[in-house]
Amino acid sequence: DTSSPDGGTGGWSGGLRVLISCILFLLIVSTLLGNTLVCAAVVRFRHLRSKVTNFFVISLAVSDLFVAVLVMPWEAITEVTGTWLFGRFCDVWIAFDIMCSTASILNLCIISVDRYWAIASPFKYERKMTHRVAFVMIGVAWTLSILISFIPVQLNWHRDGSCVANLNKTYAISSSLISFYIPVVIMIATYTRIYRIAQTQIRRIASLERAAGQAHNQGHGVTRNQQQRRPNDEASLKSSFKKETKVLKTLSIIMGVFVFCWLPFFVLNCTLPFCDPPFVSDTTFTVFVWFGWANSSLNPVIYAFNADFRRAFATILGCNRICSNNTVEAVNFSNELVSYHHDTTLHKDAFSFNTPCFAALDYQFSDLEAFSDLMRK
Repeated sequence: DTSSPDGGTGGWSGGLRVLISCILFLLIVSTLLGNTLVCAAVVRFRHLRSKVTNFFVISLAVSDLFVAVLVMPWEAITEVTGTWLFGRFCDVWIAFDIMCSTASILNLCIISVDRYWAIASPFKYERKMTHRVAFVMIGVAWTLSILISFIPVQLNWHRDGSCVANLNKTYAISSSLISFYIPVVIMIATYTRIYRIAQTQIRRIASLERAAGQAHNQGHGVTRNQQQRRPNDEASLKSSFKKETKVLKTLSIIMGVFVFCWLPFFVLNCTLPFCDPPFVSDTTFTVFVWFGWANSSLNPVIYAFNADFRRAFATILGCNRICSNNTVEAVNFSNELVSYHHDTTLHKDAFSFNTPCFAALDYQFSDLEAFSDLMRK
């Protein structure tokens, strides 16, 4: 991620300047609060630290918190004043920008791989995904982020003479591949596989439910059994379709938000070095940069919104009674596999969540299903 701190805003009217200031202030504050809350929840509650997958969530929150502290404020001040006021800090700021944004994206990629592994091979995941493996994966992500940020900046691979990170062609392409294009291909591949696995499991469970219903009705006579079979089958198919649609919507939210926020910037980042200026206006480029950073304010909602995190947030914020009335799910922990169920009076058959793969699916999507439920309200 690279920005243009020297982009002029001197032509803005006073009212527009105030409006932009308020929008940027709210974006920075929401990013700070959301990611600080995630970090505080993991630090305060031991059971959140016991799950390996939450280490990736906390690494994501830290990278997004760094975006809010080390990157956003300086650019916001520059946008409002119309000039870079911080002198030689520019080089460090550009390095922070590239490092934090890359770390955030790589952590999203790691989370997608972690979820795919947990769902595709739950028993192997439980044995192999140790704290050590998680720390190695996180360390690789941060090391790559540092290598493609501070070293190139210190070698003056960006343009000298101003705080404008106009990168040369080689660095623009290579850094964009590492920071975005390779991770997004991995995420699309893993989430596509996750959807196919979820679809298979949902249809298998629907088939088992229909078989169980038919077996239950055998003692009531052939005529009555035939009368009940068709509506039961139709209900089962509708339920199966509804679950598949929900999983698809969940995955669409994950990839849709990420691609919407970052794709415009990285298209420009790879295109600008090959084009004569002015290819796009400074305002357009700046808007795309802020769209990318805005992803850091949305990540806590998308990736740390499961019932367990929400209960921790409620405790930290002191709204246990209010939040407990709106509980949608309950999550039970059992080693690395989690059995998820809706907190309703509807009784589920014992075999419904009996497969380890589906148990992992339920936990991995519980946070995103909660987000989907919130969006529908």
